[in-house]
Amino acid sequence: MSTVSSDYYTSLADLQNGKDTSHRKVSSGVNGDTVTNAGDTSVFAKATDSSMGKDQFLNLLVAQLKYQDPLSPAEDTQFVAQLAQFSQLEFTQNSSSAISALAANMQAFMDMQTLQAQSFTNASATPLLGKEVRVMEASFTHTGGERELNIFLNDGQRQGTVVIKDADGNTIAELDAVAESSKGGDVKITWDGINKETGKQYLGGKYTIEVQKIDGSEAAGYAYQEGTVSGVDFSGGGASVSVNGNRYGLGYLVSVKN
Repeated sequence: MSTVSSDYYTSLADLQNGKDTSHRKVSSGVNGDTVTNAGDTSVFAKATDSSMGKDQFLNLLVAQLKYQDPLSPAEDTQFVAQLAQFSQLEFTQNSSSAISALAANMQAFMDMQTLQAQSFTNASATPLLGKEVRVMEASFTHTGGERELNIFLNDGQRQGTVVIKDADGNTIAELDAVAESSKGGDVKITWDGINKETGKQYLGGKYTIEVQKIDGSEAAGYAYQEGTVSGVDFSGGGASVSVNGNRYGLGYLVSVKN
């Protein structure tokens, strides 16, 4: 049995850090750990970690009460303050665990929703095989010569400007598209593919195409392609259809003919 010395622990800091080398020897410590040397506080080593948990805190508090000076016990106010610290630490850790669990559940729910939406999209794409469809053409690859462009002008748009840009976003052509009716509709125009400054044709490039109002303020319609769906692809995180040798996401689908 250990001999009680005149030095007692009066606070958690004393117990955790050690007041001096004359502290008494104890045979067992918190969680069954053994203290073999006088002044050995290795039993509380984990409590010095910046991530001290509520169990370590409670162990330190209990050890403080166990080894306090019986002739000069801890003040009630000090004890209450330490209990308040423990309660705050426990609440913080429990809240953190609850938030982490909620975030994990939300992520799992979102993943499930995404999978369900993708499954629904994939299922709706398969019946398109062999169907005649119209898809918006936001870009195209030009290999030289003239190119015929299919343009649709929105209802109420008699005229629009077809803007063609290169891969760097530079405008290389602006073409007029005029519908037969003030209600808009389908228009076919031809781009000669020639650089007006050099007189040479643009070759081997990918270009974007936009249909704007005459003043360029907003979209007036879109370019499109029509053809038969020859394939359906589910790679790349979503379904796409093959039309005239090009792949289009289902979001570009405008209409399907029976």
